Order: sequence, then C-alpha cells, then structure tokens
Amino acid sequence: MVPSDVLASFGLREPGDPEGAGSSGPGCYFNGDKIAGIFYKNQEKTVESYGQQDNWAKFDRLEIDGRPAASAIDKGSTQARICSALFDSGGGLIKITVTEKRDQGIDECGEAVKIAETIAPRMPR
Repeated sequence: MVPSDVLASFGLREPGDPEGAGSSGPGCYFNGDKIAGIFYKNQEKTVESYGQQDNWAKFDRLEIDGRPAASAIDKGSTQARICSALFDSGGGLIKITVTEKRDQGIDECGEAVKIAETIAPRMPR
C-alpha cells in the first residue's frame, strides 16, 4: 500500500509488522525515530460511517485527493499523542494512525494528513 520511498520520507522504517484485523481492518505497523505509523485498509466502513461513531474526541472532516476524508482523535487517545487520517478508497477506507514518540512538538494529526495526501493519489477510488 505504501511505497518504501514514501515511508522513508516520513522517517518510517521497513519492514512493517502486521497489525491485527480489529475494528479498523487489517493493518501494518511501521516504526520510526520520531513517529510510528499504522496503515489500515477497511473494506466495510467509509469516512461517513466512521464519523457517526461516538468514540471521537475530534473528527474534523476534510477532503484529500477529491475524496471524503477526516482527521480524528479517539476519546481514549487524547493524551497519548495519537491521531488518525482517514480517506475513502476502493469501496472502503484507508486509515493512517500516527503516534508521536515522546513529546517532540510534532503535530501528529498534521503528519497523518500529510501521509494520506501523499498516498491517496495512488489508491483506488
């Protein structure tokens, strides 16, 4: 889903580790020095259906690559420096969750959105 050069440009290293297929769908975890990222593909949900869930402390609707998208923080992650960017893709959605390692002043939501903006043009509509 994410080319090596894109991962490296955000400071993420290969190989990725499989992330269980929980409610976000199957995913892959990539570690880095400043951030870690998990990339999920969910075939059953869309940005719209995610937005209707009541678990969000923040759910800001966006548009990425002309698609419905959002930047979101789960209620349980408000102090954890974790943020997700989601965009519709291929009849479902792609969710990118970024975690800032140690408080380094990184905007984890901004990083998640930048990654989404980079990979969205390569993903099926």
